Amino acid sequence: MSSKNYCVEIRTVQSVSFKILIEALKELLTDTCIEMDSDGIRIVAMDTSHVVLVHLKLEADKFEFYHCPNKIVIGVNMLNMHKLIKTINNNDSLTLFIEEDNKNHLGVKIENGTARTQFKLNLLDLDNTKITIDPLQFTTTISMPSCEFQKICRDMNNLAEYMEIKNIQNTLIFSCNGDFCCQETILSDNDNGLHRISNTGDLSDIVQGLFSIKHLVLFTKCTNLCNTCEIFLKNDYPLIIRYSVASLGEIKLCLAPQNNTAKDA
Repeated sequence: MSSKNYCVEIRTVQSVSFKILIEALKELLTDTCIEMDSDGIRIVAMDTSHVVLVHLKLEADKFEFYHCPNKIVIGVNMLNMHKLIKTINNNDSLTLFIEEDNKNHLGVKIENGTARTQFKLNLLDLDNTKITIDPLQFTTTISMPSCEFQKICRDMNNLAEYMEIKNIQNTLIFSCNGDFCCQETILSDNDNGLHRISNTGDLSDIVQGLFSIKHLVLFTKCTNLCNTCEIFLKNDYPLIIRYSVASLGEIKLCLAPQNNTAKDA
């Protein structure tokens, strides 16, 4: 079937990265609006607790084939989407499509040299609440290996409920205080791949926030998407963790801070 019979047809060989992305999103979002147009694919959505904001953008020109001349918004259950693509491996290509005469289903086609599997996922009728993201200048932006960030989050998840992330001059400090012990991990510039991208405040300023470790561990489901992640910090503002989605685009995960009374709870 040619593209003229589709209102959407998108194909990529970076199917494993797409699988990892959906696997991470299903932990954060349930029923989600996905917006597609000629520029690419976008998700801007909050989790049910309104603690996490997900901002995803995949660029149209990064796909092997991309056809979506008109804007379309579809409602998808992320867990069901993951069930369809969880067996994808490195040799598979992935095609997403919506037929002009069947806009209530998202087609999912998985192909390799020997087999082709096709699904039709029922789409949901969801309210597409518009979330506006105002531009913001963060005080500190740091790049570090995504696997190192994942290890710190996993280790502290066994000890406490909240993690403090603090930047002092050229030092980044992760700390937690649990029922039976406390932990502090200190990283300096160029330690273990830590790289300071920007620091707009006074070097003597302390930038810090207290965040739910449980949610940070969910963020690290994106670890295998890229070698490094970026951490955006500003006092009294949500934390943002940015991951590249292979070469397709990026995902920014925003987490609201806890109040200071939670630190010693």
